[in-house]
Formats: sequence, C-alpha cells, structure tokens
Amino acid sequence: MGINIPRNVKGYTFNQAQAPSGNKTGGDTWFDTTLEYGRVWDENLNKWKVIIDGKGYGYACGGYYDVSNVFSVIDRMQFPFNTGTANHVGNLSGSRYAPSGNNSSNYGYICGGLQSAVRVSMIDRITFPFDSGNANNIGSLSISRNTSAANNSSIYGYVSGGNTGSSTSIIDRFLFPFDSGTATNVGNLSSSHTASGNNSSNYGYILGGNPSGGALSTIDRFAFPFESGTASHVGNLSSTGYNISACNSSIYGYGSGGYGAAIYSIINRFAFPFDSGTASHVGNLSLTCQNTAGNNSTIHGYVIGGSSNGFYISNIYSLSFPFDSGIASNSGNINNICYAPTGLDTTDFNGLFD
Repeated sequence: MGINIPRNVKGYTFNQAQAPSGNKTGGDTWFDTTLEYGRVWDENLNKWKVIIDGKGYGYACGGYYDVSNVFSVIDRMQFPFNTGTANHVGNLSGSRYAPSGNNSSNYGYICGGLQSAVRVSMIDRITFPFDSGNANNIGSLSISRNTSAANNSSIYGYVSGGNTGSSTSIIDRFLFPFDSGTATNVGNLSSSHTASGNNSSNYGYILGGNPSGGALSTIDRFAFPFESGTASHVGNLSSTGYNISACNSSIYGYGSGGYGAAIYSIINRFAFPFDSGTASHVGNLSLTCQNTAGNNSTIHGYVIGGSSNGFYISNIYSLSFPFDSGIASNSGNINNICYAPTGLDTTDFNGLFD
C-alpha cells in the first residue's frame, strides 16, 4: 500500500501523488507514494529537489582483510542510515575485493576485482531490493581488471580504467538489464589509470587515478550514451589522489579521501554539468582513509570501510546534501573490518534528475 495523500512532512504539505502539470512556482510539492520520495520545486535550480528520502538501500560488497580473509559478503543498510550496523543479507558468487559497482533501477552489478591475487572479469548481478541469497554470475568485462570506475546512465552501465597488471584506459559498456554475455569496449579515458566514478543524468565523471607510478588529479567526462571515442579531461580535483570514494547528489559530484602525497580526509565537490576548473575542497572525513566504497541515497552520501593509517576500518560516514562545509558524520559500521569493498545503491537518479 502507498502513503496516503495529503501528508505533512518536514514543514511541507504534499497534496499530489504525481508532478503538477503546467507552470510551477517555488514551493510546489508532490510525493511519490510508491517510492516514497518527497519533492519541492526549486525556482533557483529550475527543477524538483528531493527533500525526503524514499524507500532505498545501500550495499557494500566484498572486501579484503588478509589473504585468508577475502570477503564475499553483501551488507545492506536502509536509507537514511544514521546509526548501527549494516545487515549481512547475502554473498557474491565468489570472494573478491576492489571490484566496481554499477546499478540500474532494478539491479546491482558487481564487476571485476581481485580474488586473492588473481584479477577477474566476472560480472555478478543482484535484484533489488536484495535481501537474501547469492548474487548471480551473469557475464564478463572485456578484460580482467580491478579498481575501475563505475558510472550509470538510464540505460547503460560503464566500467572505466582499472588495473590489469598495469593501468588501462578501457571503457566498457553493457545494456540494462544485462543478464548474459560480455561488456563491449566502447572507448577510452584520457589516460591509463585506476579511478573512481560518479555521474549526473547526462555525463559520467571519472575522478583521480593511479597510473603506473604516480597519482592524478584529473577529472574526465563523457556524455551519455557514450559509445565511441575518448573521454575529455574537463578539470581537476583539489589534489592528486587515487583510491577515492565517489558519490553524487542530483546537482553535485563528490570525491572523498584517497591517497596521493599522503592519505587524505579531503571531500571535494563539483557542480553538474562540470566542464572546466577545479573541484572545491568543501570538508573532511573525520579520519584520513583510502580504498573506501561509496554510495548515496537522494539526500545523503556514504563513505564505507577502507584503511586509515595502516589499519582497516568498518566505519560508514555520511554527508548530508548539499554538503558544503564541515566534517562528515560517523553514522555506523559494516560487518567486517576491511578495505576495497565496492558500493552500489537503489537510488534511481535517472527518475529523480528532472
């Protein structure tokens, strides 16, 4: 059953269960009773702004503690997650760390990674809302690799860059709902490196990276539906770094932590559609950390697990959108102390980027 209308939440009255037609004015509202997203019209942004988190989950998959403890665990947290420990709801088809995590509206995809010291090309899939069982191994990347960036358009998943034994610039693409076969190599990054990814509704962004011997501040961009060519170098992070956690709201991309000249606690932010300049250093995590996972609800970004000053951690940090200053909050934990899990979520931004 859906939520009854009218409904009063956070000082707003929601009288409609669908977007108002015709001219909109500041303060107009509607409430999606199925997904439980509340939205208000923002005249400055000229778009619907999500102010109430709907039904949604974030997932943390895999990870590494030592050679005897490479995890297949899939943990789940319900949004808005602000305390406690995520639930262990299932497992990958095999133990691995440093995969990438994509998601469509209905499925989550876990791509590539390392099984102990062996790189794999496998793509696992879970059906949302995943709450038990094992992920299905449904296909493969075009090449085995780990530490790749993940981006999602409304109809494609992209896996960019990574480590094959040396750095690669390959961008793979698969069509949603992908259930068999091999992802297609459709293009390249501006250089060969490992990276992290986030996206707006129109563009995929790839942040930082680790080419063979060094660290990058590069932000690459490609336009959806990207099907050939080379991503454009459109700007830079505030410092060089890799092993960064990436997430996004409907109007900003965020990159948190990572490693460059040191292990960072930095949170960078850039506004969509970002096409030039340098991301802003807007705040910090409460710990320096790297090899973290990232995911997001409609109003919070999450930074999960990783390593800090030689120790592996299980912390989950949250930042409230639009995060523009301060320290991200420690809002809970995943089940295992580990680094290099991957994150994905059920947030359908392609339905929320109006």
